Amino acid sequence: MGEQMRGKVVLVTGATSGIGYETAKALAAMGAVVVGVGRNPERCAAADRDIRRATGSAQIEFLLADL
Repeated sequence: MGEQMRGKVVLVTGATSGIGYETAKALAAMGAVVVGVGRNPERCAAADRDIRRATGSAQIEFLLADL
C-alpha cells in the first residue's frame, strides 16, 4: 500500500461509481483516510466492500447524502 497520502483525510462525492469511485479507490491505495459520499445505501456498502478488498485499506467510511 502507498504512503503518499498517509495522515490525510479526503472526502469524495459520488464515490459509488465512475470517477468518484476510482478516485476514492486510488486515494485509499495511497494511504488516505477516505470518506465517500453517496445517495444509495446498497451502492455505498458495495463500494465500501470493493474498495477495502482492492486496496487492503480499512480506513474508508461512507456517508449517505443526496446533494
